[in-house]
Amino acid sequence: MKTVNVRELRGEIPRLRETLEQEHELVLVSNGEPVARILPAPRRRHVASLAHHRGSMRRVAVPSEVLIREERDRR
Repeated sequence: MKTVNVRELRGEIPRLRETLEQEHELVLVSNGEPVARILPAPRRRHVASLAHHRGSMRRVAVPSEVLIREERDRR
């Protein structure tokens, strides 16, 4: 964990990625008091495509519009 003040942070921004890889966390201080923690963003996970998701779902025997109409008619 590295501690930086606001003025130092301005100079640190161009190297922020490298600093976070080394330190894993930055603590921003103002007047000697910690005010914020800067952490690396989590890595993005691979998400399957929507088409793949739709293909994995089983087909419904009755279309949704029929089910909705039946539900509305019951009221």
